[in-house]
Amino acid sequence: VRGLTLIELMVVVAIITIIAAIAYPIYTEQTRKARRADAKSALQAIALAQERYYTVNGEYTVALSSLQIATDLQAGASEGGYYDLAVTHDGGDTQTYTVTATAPSGSPQLNDSCQGFSISHLGVKDVSSGDADKCW
Repeated sequence: VRGLTLIELMVVVAIITIIAAIAYPIYTEQTRKARRADAKSALQAIALAQERYYTVNGEYTVALSSLQIATDLQAGASEGGYYDLAVTHDGGDTQTYTVTATAPSGSPQLNDSCQGFSISHLGVKDVSSGDADKCW
């Protein structure tokens, strides 16, 4: 009778296990990189809305609800929910701002090599940990 022996079956299972052990970390890293786009698009949308606000009012705002942006962003969360958003005036000066996106506690993005995305009124893009050029 033709068929698979137990040894042949064990070899197939071992090969599948090795392939999975290699593929899973690569998959999770690619997923983290894709989720970074959630932070970047949110920060850029807020920066554009800040410039529109500045054109009308002559100053920047720290109230996300004052900006013409998506309701998720106005509530302080990125659209995918992977980052919390905040706006601050640099030194209390309403002629400046910095928007930050940080991963909330329990987020899968806490294990990402790029943490704490930010963009300023000058368009300077930075991260709190990691290489800003690679992360952005």
